[in-house]
Amino acid sequence: MKNIEEKKLKEKKVQSPKVVKPEKYMPEEKHSRVMEILKKEYTIENWLLAVLSPILLLYGVYIIMGKFGSTDLTAVLGNSGIKFIDFFFQTTLSRIIVGVVLVLIGTLVIIYLLLPILKPSFVELKKVSWASASQLVRDTTRVFAFLIFLMLLFTLYSLALDPLFHWLYGLKQ
Repeated sequence: MKNIEEKKLKEKKVQSPKVVKPEKYMPEEKHSRVMEILKKEYTIENWLLAVLSPILLLYGVYIIMGKFGSTDLTAVLGNSGIKFIDFFFQTTLSRIIVGVVLVLIGTLVIIYLLLPILKPSFVELKKVSWASASQLVRDTTRVFAFLIFLMLLFTLYSLALDPLFHWLYGLKQ
């Protein structure tokens, strides 16, 4: 038994740890995170959505307002001759509901398109060390004190220089 244990110990001693030879330093290519997202996430369909969603938002706002420039949309959309379209624009309430739905859809599409860009920001926000409550109060107090000082300084300048400017203005006339 001792022989077997001794052999195992010798084998362990003989085996040396593998030494990893350092390879030549090769700098990594720098990639723009935005371009990666644009190439992977934003296909043609997403670009089309990015163009059409602000148009949808504006169209929804115009429908809610009932005007597009000087054109009264309530008269145009409510009397199109197509019953399906006229149904949604016969009353003010139905017109506003259609406009709100269009604005919501446009907003959700924009949020959908911005999420891949904003995800890294959320990760970075978790790494931020936020100020404590006492630091926040102290720094806020300092800022407001400085602003009050500046306000008083410029008020004094105004009070001191106002008669001079009135006198100079009187000379001009």
